[in-house]
Amino acid sequence: MGSVSSFVRDMSLRSLAFQPPPCAYTLGQCETIHTLRGERVALKMYTPLAQGLDATRQRWLARRNYEDSKLLCLFSHGNSDDLSTSAPYSQWLVDTFHMNVVCYDYKGYGNSESGLTSEASMNEAVEAVFDLAVVRMGVPVQLVVLLGKSIGTGPTVYLASQGHNVAGVVLVSPLASGVRVLSRCEHVPRPMLQGADALFMPSIQRIAAVRVPVCIIHGLDDTVIDVENARALRASCCGSAAYPALYLPGGHNNLEVEHGPEFVGHVSAFLRHAQYVWTPHD
Repeated sequence: MGSVSSFVRDMSLRSLAFQPPPCAYTLGQCETIHTLRGERVALKMYTPLAQGLDATRQRWLARRNYEDSKLLCLFSHGNSDDLSTSAPYSQWLVDTFHMNVVCYDYKGYGNSESGLTSEASMNEAVEAVFDLAVVRMGVPVQLVVLLGKSIGTGPTVYLASQGHNVAGVVLVSPLASGVRVLSRCEHVPRPMLQGADALFMPSIQRIAAVRVPVCIIHGLDDTVIDVENARALRASCCGSAAYPALYLPGGHNNLEVEHGPEFVGHVSAFLRHAQYVWTPHD
């Protein structure tokens, strides 16, 4: 077998290639901001109040003060989704957990900057959205919840590892690293995997730097990202951040549907815990 880097390079096209769906929404149906490099990021805010706003332009970016006590969830979607396909899930988060939600598209997805998606461009996009929330919108950082699904857990863990004192982090069907997902396809010795984690989305390395509460949910029968990825991430959390993980008898994309009460109950309890952590106590 060749080097680990060549293994990742050869296998990534088959197993970890980004898979954006055909774009089914227009620039008039979203807001846009730009990364520090000037690349466009398409995004949308979901809130119960949005029903009373213009259907095509919410105009929420004009706000300078976040006059809401609700949590703001920064949602990083999965590999085969974009703002259009993620809309029902984003609104479900709003209605189920009574928080506002901002969802965004990665480079190469939807109406974000065209071109090849990369780990770096995903991280730049999530940083731009976070900056929008806490600087431009004035959201208190302690009211921000970072939620990622599948490949969206990569930029989520990256942002959380940068030292932001957000309320908490929710990881649904996370990958520990790209190499650990690929290792299901071909045998790679564990010591070699540990040395190769940094090649693509090394959440297993970054999560140790996260100091805010982390909630991990994963399906025991996930055939896309093995549950061992979640267990490895949970084991790498620092003690003060680790929240009990939830492992459900389900696959990669059906946990919320097939195990709704357990999923909702666990996340709701976690959000109460996260808010308690940041509430002053006598």
